[in-house]
Amino acid sequence: MPTFALAVLLGCALQTAQAALWPQPIYGVMATVGIGLTAALLLWQGRYGGWANKKQKRQRIALELLLASGGFALAFGLTGWRATALLADRLDPALESQVIQVRGVVTGLPVLYPDATRFVLTITPPAPAGVPSKVSLSWYARRSGSGPAEAPPRVHPGQEWQFSVLLKRPHGLANPGGNDTELALFREGIGATGTVSRMGAPPQLLGLRRAPADWIAQLRDHLRQRMMTALQGQNAPHPLPTSPTAWGRSDHSVPAADTVIALALGDQSAISAQDWATYRITGVAHLMSISGLHITLLAWLALGLVGGLWRQSARLRHPWTLTVPAPAVAAWGALLIATAYAFIAGWGVPAQRTLLMLAVVLLLRQRGLRADWRDVMALALTAVLLWDPWAVRQAGFWLSFVAVGMLFVAGNRRHPETAALACGPGEAAPAGRLQRGAQALRRAAHSQWVATIALLPLTLLFFQQIAVLSPLANALAIPVVTLVVAPLAVGGLLLPAPLDGWAWRLGAWVQQGLDAVLRQMADWPLAQWHAAAPDGLTLALAALGVLALALPWNWRLRAPGLLLLLPLASNPGTAPETGAMEVWFADVGQGMAVVVRTARHTLLYDTGPRQAPGVDAGGRVLLPLLHSLGVRHLDRVVVSHDDSDHAGGAATLARAHPEADLLTSAPPDAAARYGLQQRQRCTAGQHWVWDGVDFRIVSPPPGDAPSSDNARSCVLHVAARGASVLLTGDVDQPQERALQRADLLPYADVLLAPHHGSKTSSSEALLDTVMPRAAVVQAGYRNPHGHPHPAVLARYAERGIAVWRTDQQGALLWRDSAPDTFIAWRDAKPHYWSANVKPAEVSR
Repeated sequence: MPTFALAVLLGCALQTAQAALWPQPIYGVMATVGIGLTAALLLWQGRYGGWANKKQKRQRIALELLLASGGFALAFGLTGWRATALLADRLDPALESQVIQVRGVVTGLPVLYPDATRFVLTITPPAPAGVPSKVSLSWYARRSGSGPAEAPPRVHPGQEWQFSVLLKRPHGLANPGGNDTELALFREGIGATGTVSRMGAPPQLLGLRRAPADWIAQLRDHLRQRMMTALQGQNAPHPLPTSPTAWGRSDHSVPAADTVIALALGDQSAISAQDWATYRITGVAHLMSISGLHITLLAWLALGLVGGLWRQSARLRHPWTLTVPAPAVAAWGALLIATAYAFIAGWGVPAQRTLLMLAVVLLLRQRGLRADWRDVMALALTAVLLWDPWAVRQAGFWLSFVAVGMLFVAGNRRHPETAALACGPGEAAPAGRLQRGAQALRRAAHSQWVATIALLPLTLLFFQQIAVLSPLANALAIPVVTLVVAPLAVGGLLLPAPLDGWAWRLGAWVQQGLDAVLRQMADWPLAQWHAAAPDGLTLALAALGVLALALPWNWRLRAPGLLLLLPLASNPGTAPETGAMEVWFADVGQGMAVVVRTARHTLLYDTGPRQAPGVDAGGRVLLPLLHSLGVRHLDRVVVSHDDSDHAGGAATLARAHPEADLLTSAPPDAAARYGLQQRQRCTAGQHWVWDGVDFRIVSPPPGDAPSSDNARSCVLHVAARGASVLLTGDVDQPQERALQRADLLPYADVLLAPHHGSKTSSSEALLDTVMPRAAVVQAGYRNPHGHPHPAVLARYAERGIAVWRTDQQGALLWRDSAPDTFIAWRDAKPHYWSANVKPAEVSR
């Protein structure tokens, strides 16, 4: 079974790494061959007793290879077949940004925001031609002038609606270290995203569908409303959140209510961005979602409860235990309860893995067999990947399986996730409470040590960070969350009012105390260690080091493992040589953010937009980008002016890099909001040199008092070894002409298109004076402003200036050593599920 599981894993990994899909019949043939070959070998094994007893070694090897080939072909072909069908069900590009009337049913649990609701709508036939079967919609509250917005509209699972919508094809930000939003939409089968429009017929509620497919979502929605009502102290039937990610936060809300909701229902969107940052820094984020440990705890509690109730039948005239033994009923009941809860909690990968492992152990135990941990892991791995092959592209998939696998390898073969239902007769526990407690403490400490060491390489690979305080934080958080908060959160779902509210409030107050301690730990100077993502050789050495440290050997054999981990922790990443520079134009949507690196310094020009309270490009894009580049210290932040699409992420970056100084043209009261310690006013003529690279401020002129924020934008010129970049902010044509008349515009190889390519910028005076080889447009995909304007693109084309666009090509990398060349992130990391947009015209 492990051979077959590894072959399935390889098939899924290679297929999901394809840049483009093959014709669907090829995948169909591969899947058919894989199914036939696997079935034939399994039937042969059942008939002849398996090849493990064969004397011919070559025959055993040949059969293993055939089985692996069958698993590989099955996984590769089935994944490709499903991918082809999903890609075919996408929005017709001709329908983008057009008002379309659709009719459908709300599926899944809607995400609640202070001014909007986001939900998935399954289109009901007859669907308009070119519209996919599932779309993700955002329904915004109506605003009246400068007054407060109306209450955001709410929808519920199973409701059938008719909407006028504006749709676009799935599209996400594409940056190093960033989340793959397009993959998430692809996995859910969503073929378009959009908004409910007010330009067509008004929304109309047509009824409520009560199909079995909607029952789980409707139950989760009902339970969430109960929890929000109890925790916010509101009597409204549908209480409204006042934060995009934190339920309530109102005057009557209970602190930490958002985490309690997440622990009970798996609704991770309830947790605020600030709390998620604290959990990640301290290494306890895995506890704040539905993990295998929580599923196992519930199974263990259900095991005792069901078994105890069944044994009470011994008082009856015809005891039930004589028909079915209590251990069997308890085991099956516990598995059934754990499965039901896993569905209510969102059916994530950790829950899938745990349930499958528990089911395998249970089935074997009922037949009087002992489960080998390798077969249990292999069966769970195979089932998860055949259910969702794109899970292999998720960090959580690898973290979940590697952590549990290493616990088994390290000798803890009775890991709690399989021990809960595996106990059989003759397996006595140690006598005495003190002995049992000491043994449990030793096992917990050993498990925490193994899990922490095992996940170090993967944590650096996926997140470029290590939670140094993770062992200490987990030692505190695991018992509090697992034994107190999670049982109260889940138990409240089974209690009637007002007992449910008391349980949830008690859990929230305990969680609040834990959060306060975790925030203090997260503020420690060395709470987190950042390093660049390891290369293949470093990762392989680290894997050997982890194995050596985790295996139950003596310390003489374990000690060399520490040496193998040193390259992992000391990886500085790649930086330009002295006198050289590299420039990253980040894909931040409708905003600006540029990272300029020299040999030993890093500058950030603008910080991208703010999407919602607590959510901005600083946390979503720029910090992961800096971490992926191996940047540990940010030297300077230049905020060109005080517009939210340029300064939106400044406060987040200030919290992560308080050592950076600020250079801005924003007024002092606005600049104070950014939180950066040292502030200088941006003025033409300022100049500094880092590692042989020249930085010079071009605008605004000294003593000038521009009439608008755009006009006072800081314009920065960076030059190295004869190549240069001009970063322009949002200056418009009057400022461009004024700079040209004052002879302040320098030559530059690359021009950051002013004001995202607005028709009010990129004048002839600017282009004819700067004479750039290429221009970069940072704008959002199909943004409502129409950036870049066709007239601006025409001016660039007339002069033979190559145009590169982050909305079409993702993040862009430029180096002074190759001034004619850009590296586009979408081209460097192509995937068949990525946005199907035409490459920007690059002409001379």
